[in-house]
Amino acid sequence: MGPKPSKKKKRKMVVQEQKKRKKKTKNKKPKQRRRTLVSKKGSNFSKTLKISRTKGKKKKDKRRTISFNNIGLSHSYSSKETNDITYESDRFLQSLLSQEQPQNTPKRQQIKVLFLGCAESGKSTIIKNIKCHTSTRFSNEEKIEFRDAIRHNILSNMGTLLSLAKFEIKINFENDLLELIEEFNQTTQSQKPTNRIWTLVQKIWEYQEIQLIYYQKHKFSKSKYHLTESAEVFLNKVRTAKQPEFIPNTVEILKCYLPTTHIVMEEIILNEQIWKSYDVPGMREGRKQWPSVYNAVNLVCFVVALSEFDMSLRESTGENRLRDSLNEFSNICSSPWFTNTQIILLFNKIDIFKKKIKKVDLNTSFPEYNGDNSYHDAFEFIKSKFLDESIVGTYDRKRIQIYLVNALDLNSVSTTFNHISDKISVSEN
Repeated sequence: MGPKPSKKKKRKMVVQEQKKRKKKTKNKKPKQRRRTLVSKKGSNFSKTLKISRTKGKKKKDKRRTISFNNIGLSHSYSSKETNDITYESDRFLQSLLSQEQPQNTPKRQQIKVLFLGCAESGKSTIIKNIKCHTSTRFSNEEKIEFRDAIRHNILSNMGTLLSLAKFEIKINFENDLLELIEEFNQTTQSQKPTNRIWTLVQKIWEYQEIQLIYYQKHKFSKSKYHLTESAEVFLNKVRTAKQPEFIPNTVEILKCYLPTTHIVMEEIILNEQIWKSYDVPGMREGRKQWPSVYNAVNLVCFVVALSEFDMSLRESTGENRLRDSLNEFSNICSSPWFTNTQIILLFNKIDIFKKKIKKVDLNTSFPEYNGDNSYHDAFEFIKSKFLDESIVGTYDRKRIQIYLVNALDLNSVSTTFNHISDKISVSEN
């Protein structure tokens, strides 16, 4: 062995070796580089992206982000040259997501359900009822809104009773009651509700003449004066409702009438399904908003109030509510938006319908009816009207699912929508 090279010679040799390497690689094409996306959680979730770099004109620095929201990962990369980034296939991302997603957590099915129907048919009440059976609860803000609505229900129902007495029945009240009514009318027009107003409501409601008007309300269903169906409940609760600390419970929220003036979307988790429910205005002026939520609907729930077969519209006293509902249902069935959409026909307020049909003849509103006015015959007649070819049109009648519900009954709505939910799962699978 010869003598060891000095430090200077070593440096020269290294420099020469580096020059030789540069000459060899100068004319060669750039090799593909491999970059690895590594999860913060560890190397188990790492995947490789092939990034090929080519020479060319330099472009502006572009920053792209790959996000996996379901698993909490977020990675980014940047390049000053033109990058041609290609994923091996769509399965790459799918496999990554499947690795990150816990095996025991099933993916929730999402259903977009549209609740349609005329005003006061019970659409909003049904949605409120569904919320009572799910993890979705009423917020404090919502409870305060319903409290204010209950107070408004009390005052408006009292005003309706007094209008019926004055214009429809034309009762001559005693002087002491007349004085209370006059003071009530003046006070409600001039200022916000005060303790004096609630005292007046209590005193007026206690008069036998006023309560007799209430129990004859079905005689004035075709007039422009309409009482809410829970008027008696809240008029008997004035002492409670007027208290500053009053917060309505679940039953009171369900019975409260709060008109829908704009489209309301609520996300409800029902039987491991995410229900995006859309509640729409039922008044004629508000129905112009309906088409804006027709797109990509999985399910249509059309709500019909059976008990309104003898009632007129608030906005048009000459038109029957049930016939108006038939017209709207016909429009939905013939709409190209819902050709392949499942339609649920919900007949609501069956409890009120059973009581009313004993007092009011269905023939008065539908002269073509020739049944015996029993609950069964009357319901079958109304059902046949909705399934008539002239109403359903080209839509397959056999695909329309029919349910009877009472929107105020927790068990009725729960049973109905659990069944609907199960059927949707079966059809989707």
